[in-house]
Amino acid sequence: MRIVIAGPPKAGNVWLKCLLAAMYGLQPLGPNRSPTSATLEAFSEWVADNRFRDGVVFHQHYDFSEEMAAAILAVPAQIVTVVRDPYDMFVSTFHTIQKHGDDPKRKGRKAAILAGKEIDHPDVIAWLQRGGFRNNLVKGNQWLASGHTAEVRYEALIEDPIAELNRLAARIEPVAPERIAAAVEGCSADVMRQNSRTAGHVRVAKVGDSRGRLNADHLTVFRDQYADLIQSLGYEVRDPCSTARENDGA
Repeated sequence: MRIVIAGPPKAGNVWLKCLLAAMYGLQPLGPNRSPTSATLEAFSEWVADNRFRDGVVFHQHYDFSEEMAAAILAVPAQIVTVVRDPYDMFVSTFHTIQKHGDDPKRKGRKAAILAGKEIDHPDVIAWLQRGGFRNNLVKGNQWLASGHTAEVRYEALIEDPIAELNRLAARIEPVAPERIAAAVEGCSADVMRQNSRTAGHVRVAKVGDSRGRLNADHLTVFRDQYADLIQSLGYEVRDPCSTARENDGA
């Protein structure tokens, strides 16, 4: 078995990779052992070099294309995509940028303008207004709409990981319940924080982290610029006025 987790960043990809590796007895590949970039060319070269061995799982933030999906399926490999509340995903993305803002490899990225800023800084709002977060949501939407990928909901993994993994396994390959239970225990947030390879990818591991962190300006931009994508992913577009009500204790 081979599995590619394809989709947006900060959606729980590393967590799911750990879970799938434990469930199916796969080797999880890190960035040094998986394709060097999120392009069809890099993936095709990697496969041609016979580096996509049987019994592995890796994640990469591939943009969807029929050519990309066909290349993965032809290996053959399974494709899985994690989707997450866009508001929570943005907050997680923002904190990752703050953590790695001094990394020279990241300074050329468009989101680098957010480094060293508070989350409500005018530059952050302006970046969102320009559509800076749009491609992250497009990735998830296009992979899910393609019909080529098995869907996983981050919120469902948090609420009832056994049920969500059973649902996923029914799509990929059935697995014994005890293996799923062991995977959930072995890939808990506490365990992953203690692992040097995954510790940096686990911050709060909860649903609703964006509530209380985003203000009416953020929510207005999300409503105006991203409502179509938020709804397509199956999430509610938040009312900017709700922030004031929450702060007032209403």
